[in-house]
Amino acid sequence: MNNQSVSTLSEAYESARNLTKFYFSKLDDSLYTKRHRINDTEMNSAFWMLAHLVWTEHLLIIKGIGNQEMGIEWLDNYSYGTDPGSITSEPSLEEVRDKFDEVHLRAMEILKSMDDKQLEEDNHIDANFGSSKSKKNVLIHAIRHEPMHVGQLSLILKANGIKLT
Repeated sequence: MNNQSVSTLSEAYESARNLTKFYFSKLDDSLYTKRHRINDTEMNSAFWMLAHLVWTEHLLIIKGIGNQEMGIEWLDNYSYGTDPGSITSEPSLEEVRDKFDEVHLRAMEILKSMDDKQLEEDNHIDANFGSSKSKKNVLIHAIRHEPMHVGQLSLILKANGIKLT
């Protein structure tokens, strides 16, 4: 079974996740729901980003690559383009953190069970990234998506005088 590509991409994905976890670890719980303003735009809170990352990983890896579902009721509240102000019932921070870890563990199990040939198959959510519907391109998108939110977390940390040391 050839799995050089899937192994390398899984390692890159895990590395991106570890960076994300590091940035979240620097936040005090009291700052998770704070929404900062840049110019006249209210930014997403760290809580929203954490829940959004659960949604993203579930959509891209669990469903898109693994063709599975984990039955997390609140996920769609944190999908791409949702308005954080319109969410009427939120899970607890503890629950979101638990799902962040649980979904990631399941995602890594899915990735580690694959071979390179399966990476070239079409994904199960009909997503088209880079003019391809391959599972490989879905995984590459997941790898590049997470650091965008790390950048946002970096701004939240800086705005609150938190150093990364």
